Amino acid sequence: MTIGEVAARVGLAASAIRYYEKMGLLRPAARVNGRRVYASDVLHQLVVIRFAKGNGFTLPEIKRLLRGFPESAAASTRWSKLARSKILELEVTIARAQAMKSMLQQLSSRCRCLKFEQCARGLSKRMGLGGVYATTAVPS
Repeated sequence: MTIGEVAARVGLAASAIRYYEKMGLLRPAARVNGRRVYASDVLHQLVVIRFAKGNGFTLPEIKRLLRGFPESAAASTRWSKLARSKILELEVTIARAQAMKSMLQQLSSRCRCLKFEQCARGLSKRMGLGGVYATTAVPS
């Protein structure tokens, strides 16, 4: 199949397919008269790439899924390892987002500052930066 045929069948731009090839997600296509010619298995790989990308996996993660295991490794084993890693990453992201939401809710209901200088003093205490506003004696 030509790159145009592949692109039409999987709903991608030809430039995306060339980019995936350049990044190592796809093996380089055979060339016939200087044009890329793909075997039908590229369709499976591109469907997996689209699915993974659409669900938040990065291109390096997708490359690991497709190329970072022995050829004999089952797809389920690959997905399982990648999913475990991604779940841990998501748990950290969720915890950060929940902490941020809590902080913003507190900030929006408690802050009565008129100037940022007031905010900075309160925030410096909360952040353990009390020394920022410590007064020092000025020599006479």
